[in-house]
Amino acid sequence: MSTFRAAFAWQSRAVLGRHVRVHLRKWHTALVPPVCEPILMLLTFGVGLGGRMGGFAWAGGPVDYLTYLAPGMLAYAAFMTAFFQSVFSAYVRMHFQKSWEGQLTTQVGLEHVVWAEALWAATLATAYATAVALVLLAFGAAGALHLHWAGLLLALPLLFLSALAFASLGLLFTAWLPSMDHMSLPFFLVVLPLGFASSTYFPLPDAPVLAQVVLLNPLHHVAEGLRWLLVAGRFTAHLPAAVGLCLAMLALLVPIDMRLLRRRVFGDR
Repeated sequence: MSTFRAAFAWQSRAVLGRHVRVHLRKWHTALVPPVCEPILMLLTFGVGLGGRMGGFAWAGGPVDYLTYLAPGMLAYAAFMTAFFQSVFSAYVRMHFQKSWEGQLTTQVGLEHVVWAEALWAATLATAYATAVALVLLAFGAAGALHLHWAGLLLALPLLFLSALAFASLGLLFTAWLPSMDHMSLPFFLVVLPLGFASSTYFPLPDAPVLAQVVLLNPLHHVAEGLRWLLVAGRFTAHLPAAVGLCLAMLALLVPIDMRLLRRRVFGDR
């Protein structure tokens, strides 16, 4: 349990604060992707492609594609941001910038550094998802999007938890990848399979085998849970399934991350 108690230690908060301060120095450029990307996605796919998709159906009834797309964008923003931060950015801080090395010369332990990386990835992912939510609200104010907006209050804590779980998965690759030349592997091994089998941007085909596989995909449950919540205004089993899978990922992956990263950083066996 000490592995998980370290997440609440002052050392973890101190390192997390360092990441926040560094990020705020470049806020004017860091704000561009989370704001511009959903606008482009909504205009290109939701309005452009959606305008040519007649008879689009979800949950047994017709729905316009822009409405279907919006909740999936929230889920995918949290997933991609957390995973990218915990794989690429954490690897750079560990291997090239030597930030971990400097932090470990203080009262900070490796468990605090690792938790701070995961918490920072989840915090940034939630901030990006919030930016996406604000863009969706702007579309709603313009009358182009109609959702149950109160559901966003429940969506953000779920997105933080899911981002934390995806960060723990990303840190597994940070501990395992031998060099930057292998950085494309996690995107082919994780991002593409989880993304395509998650109903974030399009409904999944009616295939019995696929239907069983996606039951273990937390991104699928996050996307569908938010879609039912925001589009239909209904609380479904996807939401507790998403929470359960994310907690299981944390319980399983965080101790493995700690052990592998300790071996990588200190050479422990």
